[in-house]
Amino acid sequence: MLPPMPPLQPLPLDEIQTRLERIVSGSPADATEVAWIETRRCQESNSKRRRDCFEHFERTILIRVRESGRFGLHHTSAGDISDLENSLRDALAQARLSEPRQPPPLPAGAEGPAEAPAGLHDPRLAALTPAGGRDLIQRIVSGSGGAATTEIVRLGWTAGRVAILNSRGLRRRAEATAAWLEVVCGQRPGAGRAADAARTLESLGEKGVPERARARDAGPEGGVTLPPPDGPVPAVLAPEATAALIDALNHLALTSTSFHEGTSFLRGSLGQPVFHPLVGLRDDGADPRGLPFPFDLMGWAHRPVDLIAGGVFLTPAVDGRLAGELGLPQTPNRIAPGEACAQNLLLLPREIEDAELLRQADGGLWIAALDPIVGFDPLRGRFRAVARGVRRLEGGALGAPLPDLLWEDELPRVLSAVSGIGRETVTRPAGSGLFGGVTAPRLALASITGLTAE
Repeated sequence: MLPPMPPLQPLPLDEIQTRLERIVSGSPADATEVAWIETRRCQESNSKRRRDCFEHFERTILIRVRESGRFGLHHTSAGDISDLENSLRDALAQARLSEPRQPPPLPAGAEGPAEAPAGLHDPRLAALTPAGGRDLIQRIVSGSGGAATTEIVRLGWTAGRVAILNSRGLRRRAEATAAWLEVVCGQRPGAGRAADAARTLESLGEKGVPERARARDAGPEGGVTLPPPDGPVPAVLAPEATAALIDALNHLALTSTSFHEGTSFLRGSLGQPVFHPLVGLRDDGADPRGLPFPFDLMGWAHRPVDLIAGGVFLTPAVDGRLAGELGLPQTPNRIAPGEACAQNLLLLPREIEDAELLRQADGGLWIAALDPIVGFDPLRGRFRAVARGVRRLEGGALGAPLPDLLWEDELPRVLSAVSGIGRETVTRPAGSGLFGGVTAPRLALASITGLTAE
């Protein structure tokens, strides 16, 4: 029996770049590009579910070559020089067997400066151990007074290194961290819920997640639980729920893959109004309100890209193939060769006080979270979600609780029924959070339908 493989160990960023420089400089291909991505991801919780606690290290190395107009690609997790040289040979062999094709055009400025924003990496967070995470959770719970026995707290964090080089002289490197926190005030109807994410522990602590969850809680004496509504009602989605909705929109309708496969409900709507004029959706890897990151996974410098403005659909995430099909410029959203997906989405907030949104939707519902939310029937933009932390809106405030509800609806209808967008935002990490997430404010809807008891 072969001995088990030793676990992967993180490497210093300088050592990563040194190894990749050697591979690029020694490659016989006409063009070579390499990307090294490694992440350590952890999560701790005071809940009793085992899946809420984990520690995981992952490394992905991508080598892509072009030889006589043919392309080859190889993935590996082995980072020794000999392993990288073998991976280069595998990519070259694949190129020799592939059909020749023209490389996609490179937009002007795509490989321009990509300065890392301040606060991208938190040494304290990068060094945080699972035991340290449990200590932080205990301090959060101990600050809740009598609620300590019922609050569920989940703390996750990631630390990663990225280096991207190519034979045209592009050199990108970054170290980044991210942390996310969720607090749930028990499992009863109307339990308060809140979540947020940030690049540093200090910034996460400033977001007041526990306080927001407790302020939204109906409490053990929250009154009689109301039945589900039997018809359309106005609603206000908490920022956490809005971010989940926008994340579903992104993956159902705004990726290059959804356009290539013909499944996006926005496929034939370029330049047309598709949502309420209040809706503006931007991808911006430099916006400090989210989880900024300076470049995409092919090394292109991030720049702001408006996907939807005034309710009008302007562009999806565009790779080289889609650029040729739609006549649109490529966007700096590549997550792999031939695949683009926005990683730093922001639903643009408005200068409307959150209290005013609640007053406008009086008699309707407050929804604290959509968890889980899944898309189906993508050509219609249909989704199904569990609405949690639901309460009636009474007199411009959170009132009586309702049980968790099943919500089934269509994104085009929901985002056309917007009646207001709030000011304050929260961030939902995408994947590990290393490269970004979705940032959103409260969202008021004139009416929602399709609500039933879970």
